Amino acid sequence: MLSPARSCVSTMTALLVVMILSVMAAGEVSALQTGFYDNSCPKAEETIYGTLQQLHANDPDLPPVLLRLHFHDCFVRGCDGSVLLQGSGTERTAPVNARLEGFGAIDAAKAAVEKLCPGVVSCADILAFAARDSVKMVGGPGWEVPAGRRDGTVSLASEASSNLPGAQMDVNQLTANFGKQGLTRDDMVILSGAHTIGEAACVHIDNRIYDYPSPSGVDPLLPKDFAAKLKKKCRERGSTKRKFDLDSGTSATFDAQYYKNLAKRTGLLTSDQVLYEDTRTRPLVLESSNNANFFPKFTQAMVKMSQISTLEGSQGQIRQRCGYVN
Repeated sequence: MLSPARSCVSTMTALLVVMILSVMAAGEVSALQTGFYDNSCPKAEETIYGTLQQLHANDPDLPPVLLRLHFHDCFVRGCDGSVLLQGSGTERTAPVNARLEGFGAIDAAKAAVEKLCPGVVSCADILAFAARDSVKMVGGPGWEVPAGRRDGTVSLASEASSNLPGAQMDVNQLTANFGKQGLTRDDMVILSGAHTIGEAACVHIDNRIYDYPSPSGVDPLLPKDFAAKLKKKCRERGSTKRKFDLDSGTSATFDAQYYKNLAKRTGLLTSDQVLYEDTRTRPLVLESSNNANFFPKFTQAMVKMSQISTLEGSQGQIRQRCGYVN
């Protein structure tokens, strides 16, 4: 017979095994690891960064484009590169993805690593590396990217429309949307800080400068001078061609200015400004208004997001071309 002490240890061990198996079954344990390509393609990350850096020299708008591309990939079917697939009815054709760009840059990075290590580096991993590199290229922090993702073979426009957050969402809706991906309300506030770079089409702010339910049609939260600037730039209602900087202070630099703007009520989108107006999220907005607080939180949230529902091991495939299933 086992002694009471050994019996207790055996019981605890069995419980621990059950817990681990349960967590693995729920998909909460990821096999992704930093330095994944150290042996199979040791210059992969260096090559991707160098390729994107060259493209950035001729296209200053590239960093926010690539950061957004990774986000739109991860929120639909997980971070599996499905957003890159071309064809009728794919995610790229969804209205919510109509302004997605950066596909050519990802193709260029893929071509560069294929020359070094054919069939080794996944398009999903390239997206994750590119998001990190883009932030770094415009003054933001770098971080270690866990890799080992495999590429998906399914891409549906309907899933993009139902899973990506909208520009008019309030905090409850945003929290629920991010929660579906296993992300917390705090993660949502921090990941929204990606809007410190890039632009938004004017159509996304018509509801604040033309169609708001007030006598003037303007959101009363907007300072008058800022509302005037928005109207001047976005004088064509419903325009998808005209754009306005998401961060009206330092739009070409990755920093904490986004949160300072929210405190001044010069956040661009409804889904931005509500983060300051809601008392549940305002404390984190204020806390994140300097780089020392914002940067480490952002890197942690990005690593967490980059591991949403990833395909690993023998799942999926390593695409030869990012826009097409093998």
